[in-house]
Amino acid sequence: MLELGEAPYAGVPCWSGRAQRWAAVTVPVAYHARYDTHVRPAMPGNPVSLNAVRAVAEARAVYADHTTGRNCRPTNERLAADTGYSVRTVQRADTALRLLGVATEVLRGRQRTRAERFASWRVGDRDRGWASVWALHDNPLLHKIIGPLSPHPRSGRFKPETSCSSELTTNPGRPAGARQDGATRRQAPDQRGLALARAWRADAHAPPWAHRHSTHAWAAILAAPAAHGWTPRDLNQLITDWIGVGHWIAARPHKPIGLLGAVLAWHGTDNLDDRPAAADMAREAQQLAADRARIAAQHTARAEHATARAAARAALGGTGHTAARAAAAEAAARAAQRRTHTAAAEAADLAARVAAARA
Repeated sequence: MLELGEAPYAGVPCWSGRAQRWAAVTVPVAYHARYDTHVRPAMPGNPVSLNAVRAVAEARAVYADHTTGRNCRPTNERLAADTGYSVRTVQRADTALRLLGVATEVLRGRQRTRAERFASWRVGDRDRGWASVWALHDNPLLHKIIGPLSPHPRSGRFKPETSCSSELTTNPGRPAGARQDGATRRQAPDQRGLALARAWRADAHAPPWAHRHSTHAWAAILAAPAAHGWTPRDLNQLITDWIGVGHWIAARPHKPIGLLGAVLAWHGTDNLDDRPAAADMAREAQQLAADRARIAAQHTARAEHATARAAARAALGGTGHTAARAAAAEAAARAAQRRTHTAAAEAADLAARVAAARA
């Protein structure tokens, strides 16, 4: 899958009512309010009906991110198969959604490069192109219209069916429930799992999909590893081991929590004491201790050398060194005196020979 990141979605809104509200309310209201002014002039010879636009919108909403409406990337052929319309009708409906201001094509489809095809083949993907990436969203200009026209939650196109024989009244009395005294309280998340989830999401080496859920959502699945002293590094190493044995993880998994649960099950729920990164962390701790011992030994040797050097400098002014320097000076003076006498004798001898030669 071609990962886009957040940059292409800058300035693009999200849908506020999830897929059902967007397809059942936002798109029809936008069609009635803006088709004649924004779509028909731009597509004079290619009209598209509300039913076709609505069908394509419902099919496309299935492939979008449930929370934001982004990352919608089905192919036109897939939408045609889902809706029963032709590929050309799907293309016209997509253009209408874009002109109505309820969808944005953040990345246009294209053919894959040679390097991208090779990378896709390695993970079993034989497609030769990338589908367009769409963001499905609300139109801010239609908020005043959609508000009064929004259907009741138990009415409209998606209303639940009730049987004629079903009883529609309730008996007076105390509220029923598991506790027989009202609604049950939501169980608080495991604190150790919550702490591990918070640390994992803040870790620089955590996979990007770890940020798609909150720490409270991750706390339940991470409660058992946290109870056995797991760290974010253990989770990252477990995912690396999972990929290393031949498994594949998409850049944007459909259900990240379920994926992590499968990885933990592969490791073994009864084997959580065997932390994946324990050996590496122990080896690094041993290396760190050895480095610290070596540095401490260097500091000790340096201190001993400094002490010996200071003692040697202090000994330079002692009695022994003074006598030695005096003896050395006396020996040097006697040697200089001998050299002077020798030089004088040689000069006198040379002068005598010169005088004899001249006579």
